[in-house]
Amino acid sequence: MGRIAEEDRIEVVNEHIGHYTQWNGMAGGPFEIEPGFGIAQLIALRDLYQNLQDLVAQLIVQLAAARATRESLFGTDSDIDEGVWFRLRMYKNMVRARLGPRHPLTRTVPNIGNVLPQNYLGIIKRFMEHWTLVNADPGPDVTLGTFTLANLQTAHDAIEAKIAEIDAIEMNLRLRREEREQLFGDEPDDVRLVSSIVAKLLIYHVVVIAMNPNQPIADSLPDLFPGQAGTTVPDFAYNSVAQPGGDLKVFFPIAGIPAESAIVFLREGAEERTEPVDHAAPGGTQVILFPGITLVDDLDELELRDGDGVTIARGVRDAALPEPVGP
Repeated sequence: MGRIAEEDRIEVVNEHIGHYTQWNGMAGGPFEIEPGFGIAQLIALRDLYQNLQDLVAQLIVQLAAARATRESLFGTDSDIDEGVWFRLRMYKNMVRARLGPRHPLTRTVPNIGNVLPQNYLGIIKRFMEHWTLVNADPGPDVTLGTFTLANLQTAHDAIEAKIAEIDAIEMNLRLRREEREQLFGDEPDDVRLVSSIVAKLLIYHVVVIAMNPNQPIADSLPDLFPGQAGTTVPDFAYNSVAQPGGDLKVFFPIAGIPAESAIVFLREGAEERTEPVDHAAPGGTQVILFPGITLVDDLDELELRDGDGVTIARGVRDAALPEPVGP
């Protein structure tokens, strides 16, 4: 995110559209700030941005619903009888009753382990493989009440399908957010698209002032970056070191960073991570380990954001910045 909070963006554009309407009402209008670009084109960009905003909001709702379904299928607690977790908790005792405590299969019942969404399918797969061996042993099949191995396979397939749906929504959401950010253009100058809304509004300011020096219409231009002096975001120095297992260690000195910094934002490709800023970091350097981040060249983005998520400083890698001793 740039200098304009997400919830303020449409208002900022609308203020400029209102100002543009007044300027067009002056003698000599309607005016174009570039050949073929006037107020109608600015309104069209605003509407396109609003559509992307709405799409992102819809995808967020869809993602929350899909994640909730995934959690309910597995179970958010071992005591909730609608989920797989509740059934798997019974499995060991049922196998013991069926085969006896000394049977090798009784002594090798899988452990549920760390119950996290990324582990759901692995957990179920281990139990399905073991349950298949138990059912192959002479005697009746193991059932957990009315819950059978076939039911476990059905639950596995449903969770697998829901995880695939979640992955697709997450990728679509990242794509639409990136499209939204590029369209709005509250980004560093070297990556901002010339066709973006902010690029056009910057041109609007320049053209209005040039064509109406010391006139009320120029003096009444709306703020493009409300409440912020200037149009640039300062830099801060950081360094990073790859860690074993595909993790990334990022570190930066606390001294000199803006006092209102609340969040460290990292983006590398499709991956986005946030961590809180520690203004009392030991030794004056904050160290953050980002699991599952493998660098290709330098980081795409490292930013400091305030409590509203607005970017207040952008990271520039300093390879000479020494790695702190310790974790």
